[in-house]
Amino acid sequence: MEAAGPLAGVKVLDFTERMQGPYATQMLADMGADVIKVERRESFTPDGRPDDRYGEKGKYGSDPEDSKVYSAGFLACNRNKRSITVDLKHPKGVAMVERLVAQVDVVYENFRPGVMERLGVGYERCRELNPSVVYASATGYGPDGPYARKPGQDVLVEALTGWGALNGDSEGRPVPVGTAIADTLGAMNGAFAVAAALVHRAKTGEGQRVNVCLFDSALAALAEWGVHFLNSPAGEPHRTPATHASPYTPPPYGFYKTKDGHIALSSGRQIKILSEILEIDDLSVDPDYSSYWPRFNNRERFSAILEEALARKTTAEWVALMEKEDMFVAPVNSLEQAFSDPQVAHNNMVQEVPSPIGPLKLLGPPYVLSETPATIRSAPPTHGQHTDEVLQEAGFSEEEIAELKSDKAI
Repeated sequence: MEAAGPLAGVKVLDFTERMQGPYATQMLADMGADVIKVERRESFTPDGRPDDRYGEKGKYGSDPEDSKVYSAGFLACNRNKRSITVDLKHPKGVAMVERLVAQVDVVYENFRPGVMERLGVGYERCRELNPSVVYASATGYGPDGPYARKPGQDVLVEALTGWGALNGDSEGRPVPVGTAIADTLGAMNGAFAVAAALVHRAKTGEGQRVNVCLFDSALAALAEWGVHFLNSPAGEPHRTPATHASPYTPPPYGFYKTKDGHIALSSGRQIKILSEILEIDDLSVDPDYSSYWPRFNNRERFSAILEEALARKTTAEWVALMEKEDMFVAPVNSLEQAFSDPQVAHNNMVQEVPSPIGPLKLLGPPYVLSETPATIRSAPPTHGQHTDEVLQEAGFSEEEIAELKSDKAI
């Protein structure tokens, strides 16, 4: 599993589970880092629940009735990694991990604050073992503060940070985004921060602690809407009509119904040509719709006019007509349509890799580096697939490895 990306030579000890942490370390692995995923010795929790390797969110394996089949969540976040197993409640397991910590560049964990300390591999201990280590902690709400001990989970953070209040239509209830947006944002921020810490270490030799959390990541991603709320006298934005994508931007900016589906428009500066294409009266000279604030204040009426006209043709017909005029337009695709889009193939965003459970289609890295490209080199590992290999590389003798197995530390 040779790597030649920009992080080739960087070794990461990965204690993460679920999504925020594993997606971050997968990004580091895609960039060439040697990511060693540290998993429980038993793949099921003490109370009999499957860990995030196995689950119900899409089962993939040779026997769909087998309880040990891989979840889509695990497969989406763990490619390009090696897997070792250890019992971190066993003294010899902790001692083994300490030897690994002394040899790696990055330790990445996403347990609640205090868990790694109780296991004996918290930041201070790891810094004693390896003063130049970059130690990353991904949590729900940060290492301290009023919410530090609360369970952090994507949909909870969406609710707390206002994402739910911004989604859904004005006549309905708040709506979650639909994907694990806070987890993904937290992962990207974490990977970025670790890469920055590695640059600092390369310049100074100094390691440091990195903290990233779902809460801050989701709040920061409100971006212009957060800044607008904080500085505008307008106050709390209200959820918009079902057609509209933003509480602060006038139409056309959103999804609109056509004869056979929906279309996305972002064409506030193209009202005249839009009116011509739709074969309706020129809305650019109508005082109710001619400029930003009139359209904003009359957005429901404006959207109704658009949808009445759009109902006459199919999505594909409207897209073709509008693209001829270089309008900002796109079809609203299903996942099947999205993954069939020619741009997906052109950008190599779906890649098939061999695995012990058969060929797997995975989403490709969403960035391209001309000289040090990110790559998918291997499928997600099987449970403990590389334990012996990693320990041998770290200097453990065959006798030591056999003893760890005999003592059920690995």
